[in-house]
Amino acid sequence: MTRAFIIRGFGKKKDSSGVEVDFDKVQAELIEPAMQACGLSGGTTATEEDSGNIREDMFALIIEADVVICDITVHNANVFYELGIRHALRRKHTVLIRGEGSADKTPFDLSTDRYLAYDIGNPGGSVERLTAALKKTLLSDRPTDSPIFLLLPSLSEADPSEVIVVPLDLIDEVERAERAKDKAWLRVIADDVAGQRYEPDALRRVARAQWSLKDLGAARDNWERLRDGDDGDLEAHLALANVYERMYRVDKRDALLASSDQAIEKVLNAPRLSTRDRAEALALQARNAKTLWRGRFEGVADPAEARKRALDGKALDAFHAYRAAFECDLNKFYPGLAALQMGRILRELAELPNWPVLFKGRKKDADRAREDLDTDLPALTHVVEAAIDRAVAQEQGDDKMWADIAAADLLFLTQPDEEWQADASAIVQAYTDAIPPNKAWAFDAAGGQLELFAALGFRAPAAQAVFAAFAQAPKPKKRQHLCVFTGHGIDAPGAPPRFPATAEGKARELIRTQLGALQAAAAADEELTLLASGAPGADILAHEVARELGLARRLCLPMPAEDVSRLVFRTLDDWRARFLAIVDEMKGRTLQLADHAEPPRWVRARGIDVWSRGNRWVLQIANTSGADRVTVLALYDGVDTGRDGGTAQMVRLAREVGSFVVKTIDSRALLG
Repeated sequence: MTRAFIIRGFGKKKDSSGVEVDFDKVQAELIEPAMQACGLSGGTTATEEDSGNIREDMFALIIEADVVICDITVHNANVFYELGIRHALRRKHTVLIRGEGSADKTPFDLSTDRYLAYDIGNPGGSVERLTAALKKTLLSDRPTDSPIFLLLPSLSEADPSEVIVVPLDLIDEVERAERAKDKAWLRVIADDVAGQRYEPDALRRVARAQWSLKDLGAARDNWERLRDGDDGDLEAHLALANVYERMYRVDKRDALLASSDQAIEKVLNAPRLSTRDRAEALALQARNAKTLWRGRFEGVADPAEARKRALDGKALDAFHAYRAAFECDLNKFYPGLAALQMGRILRELAELPNWPVLFKGRKKDADRAREDLDTDLPALTHVVEAAIDRAVAQEQGDDKMWADIAAADLLFLTQPDEEWQADASAIVQAYTDAIPPNKAWAFDAAGGQLELFAALGFRAPAAQAVFAAFAQAPKPKKRQHLCVFTGHGIDAPGAPPRFPATAEGKARELIRTQLGALQAAAAADEELTLLASGAPGADILAHEVARELGLARRLCLPMPAEDVSRLVFRTLDDWRARFLAIVDEMKGRTLQLADHAEPPRWVRARGIDVWSRGNRWVLQIANTSGADRVTVLALYDGVDTGRDGGTAQMVRLAREVGSFVVKTIDSRALLG
């Protein structure tokens, strides 16, 4: 979201003649409605809830803001100081406003600047004019509205990325969520950073982590948030090009690949494009062409038929784009290896009688293309080999693993026919040496390329030998039905009656009836799993009933069990004992959001309730689980007080998801 910063006086201030101006009223009735109409977020330094140096916050907010609104109605040294900082550090998007009737004349240095006048007594009457001025300013192609940059046009403006400071504990939380492979946690963090001055940088970290965990939908949403805030964000465009293409592989919707292509074009048409970004964009362009090309023969069992269908112009497009990407940066081996793979396949296809089809039947062009491949592929092989050797020698960790896999891919492509036909063990050994046993998932990428060659009948026996080395017995997969349970806790002393302690037996019976019905309705190939927290009352009863019914279940806690026991159970010793028994039996099956009862400082600064955050997290666990269906079952009296952190919030949020089935057990029956 585009962010604004407001420079103004606070409270009521008088001009030199004693006329009083209520600047808080001006913000509430004029500035904020205009910002809302323009889709702007932000405020003054007063919106910063976190403690710290107010001057540092002010400097950062002024530089980071996409647009600054400055009220120069009265002579206020702080206002002019902050406006001077903006004019000195950013070229454009500063809007001046001034109340009519003030005796304070505009300072000489600003007398030639345009400003929007408003009525001090009725600031809301100028909302439409300020809205129009803001929109015009944001769309303006004027090089600058700063008198300093007008005087010194070659002066470089400040880079906002150098002053954005993401709280360290937020960075730590994102890293821990990624290491824990907790997609739900990352989604909660993305929600919690909305509207904060550090939102773009924090969201970028979250989106990168979501991509690494293959949470494609959430990664797409967050990269789109970043792109919408800055259409020149090349990282966002490149990331979206990747995300859309991966989503296309799953959904096969042409619009997704078209969106990927559009994102790539945005990058390639960007001014002052770096060689690195150009290389990546070209590689992605090649990948998209290759994806379309592979779709032409996907699922075709006969290699001869697959080769016929593979004679498609997209194969040439992919080859040339990969080569162009590699030529941008010969040290980056991936596009070079991909170009070599496509080139080898094209050379095999060039032996087919209908090879000229790729050249609209022009045999001379087809013959020339075959000759070019014969000339170019040996040279390309040597350059790619040098790039891979360099990476194998220099890289570490996972980057070293990918370099080793690339070396195995290169051997697969280049080992003489007589050698692999006699014994493919060298190729098999290269892959098994490259991929550690604890990272077998890395074979997915290499295996995808080998499947391509096998489908086209190119070195298929060698590919099958590698598959055999990594083969795993397929595990029978059941359809997953997730039941997220929530419900009222035992009534606290003096609280309105919802769940009297004396109604425990009745509540157990109601919960058993509903869980039993879900269990009975489950198909033979479907597994029902309960997700529930551990509060005294409905949560604990749900776990106990699920245990008796033999259901799979997971315990979800917003903090360590000992903290839940201390903060929630207090004098409820019997319920505490039952909770701890569940904790003990659920070792290895407990999901935990935080390592401490007290949330991170950045979360506390936002005033976010820990129990509300836990509710959102549990629902996101269900949302990211990959379950075939999700049912939210709630022991609930139907009364939504609007308070977060309880059963009503869970039901409200579950209904907002849309894909969840929400079932309620009327807890009013417990009062009878």
